[in-house]
Amino acid sequence: MNDGKIIIDKIIEKADAEAKAIKEKANLEVDVILKAAQEKAKRESEALKKNAEAEAEKVKAKAISGAELQGKIAILQEKQGILEDVIAEAKKRLETLPDVQYAETIGGMLVGLDKEKGTEIIVSEKDKERLANVIKEKGFVLSEQSREIDGGFIVKNGDIEYNYSFESIIAVEQEEIRQIAAKILF
Repeated sequence: MNDGKIIIDKIIEKADAEAKAIKEKANLEVDVILKAAQEKAKRESEALKKNAEAEAEKVKAKAISGAELQGKIAILQEKQGILEDVIAEAKKRLETLPDVQYAETIGGMLVGLDKEKGTEIIVSEKDKERLANVIKEKGFVLSEQSREIDGGFIVKNGDIEYNYSFESIIAVEQEEIRQIAAKILF
């Protein structure tokens, strides 16, 4: 029995050694697999982090761009409002000039017009008296008709009329007036 026990002890010892070797090999493989998995997880985590940061930068840039655009729109609207106010103020000042200055302004406008036979100058009822002399001095005939205009005049030559009212001139020249005013103001 001694010999049997020795053989069994040797088999057990050999089995323990093999089990230990297998266990160590398995532990090494587990370490390698675990290390590879950790590195892969780290790489994927870094890639996801970079993608998230890039996406966050895109969102941030888009938000900043949108805010800048809204700011520019607000500034443009404010400038347009200021220009509208300037044009309205200029029209108001023209309409409320003292009689002498108003007559000089209208006289200056009449100087550049052709004096054809039968040409009449039509003004508002309120301007007939204060513009009669300057219209006559410039070689035109003051029409008996009148029009509801805030300032300026209308040239009538037969059936054709040319509107030189302040409102009409401002409407036609509005873009140029805006550009000039914008250069001065801004």
